[in-house]
Amino acid sequence: MFGTAGWSSTQSGDGVTGSGFAGANFGSGPVTAVKLSYNGVGTKFDLTLEDDGVVTTCGVPTFDPEPPVEFEFGDEYSKLIMKAQWLEEGLRDLDATSDRVVIRLSPEIPHLRISSLGTIENLDVNYSQGDVIETLVYQYDRPIEISYNFSHVLNVLRACPMATKANIAIDSKDFMRIQFLLPVVEHKYLFTEYTFSPLEALE
Repeated sequence: MFGTAGWSSTQSGDGVTGSGFAGANFGSGPVTAVKLSYNGVGTKFDLTLEDDGVVTTCGVPTFDPEPPVEFEFGDEYSKLIMKAQWLEEGLRDLDATSDRVVIRLSPEIPHLRISSLGTIENLDVNYSQGDVIETLVYQYDRPIEISYNFSHVLNVLRACPMATKANIAIDSKDFMRIQFLLPVVEHKYLFTEYTFSPLEALE
């Protein structure tokens, strides 16, 4: 794409001559000029190349996302903490043809059940405190079941391989938040968070 353009520098004595592009040799052939331009929101990002009198322009459409939705998670919620690996394996075991996933929390074993309602079969993955769930805070004396869009929930699989812990919380309005703990360097961590709205409450 850049033709014969190359880079070398001309040295004089012990140092490189000039500053910036001074002393630069772009090869023995024609020089390829590059121009990058962007005229603001809604316009394309243009990459223009000129090589031996031939001009090529590539316009890349840009995407301007909507502002993030301000969402306050409820103060009253149930939560559990588990290894991200266990959550990833459970989600991958579910039926990929399902359009919804059902999250069931219970004060009794299993404390967490993740179910897919697919066109082929219904599958359940169960988790209990002690063997998989490290921390459990549950606000009710009976089980609750809430369904969510399965394709939305599967987006967390992007974070699971890089995370060590997953914190799953459901508030009183059935909104679910999943936070992941991502180690960066020793004793340094980042967090990433996903929030999901319920499809409907299941009786």
